Amino acid sequence: MTRENVKFGKNQRLLQSSDFKNVFDSNSCKVSHSYYLILAKPNRLVSSRLGLVIGKKNINKAVSRNTIKRLVRETFRVSNISCSVDIIFLARKGADKVSSRELTLLLQQSWCRLSRRLEQSS
Repeated sequence: MTRENVKFGKNQRLLQSSDFKNVFDSNSCKVSHSYYLILAKPNRLVSSRLGLVIGKKNINKAVSRNTIKRLVRETFRVSNISCSVDIIFLARKGADKVSSRELTLLLQQSWCRLSRRLEQSS
């Protein structure tokens, strides 16, 4: 596997505040869990994009915030979301208390749920 295949490039990220605002204001699909919330809205691009909201208020330590970001990005990269969507991941209190293995499993299940819901709505 080359380095290009594992990179999380700019085309896979929500970068502008207007992109975040669009998803927050008019999301068409939600996947909720006690540790996080995933919001999604179809886009007209070639690929799906991910935005992360992991605040200090909910996750105190920077190490924990970075670990969660890394896990979310990695599971998003390997997930097979059928259509192109803009996605926002919001961490909730307690997300840092879960082991990395358990959070990875929960995220994989959530990406599958999101994909199924998107297929049903379209």
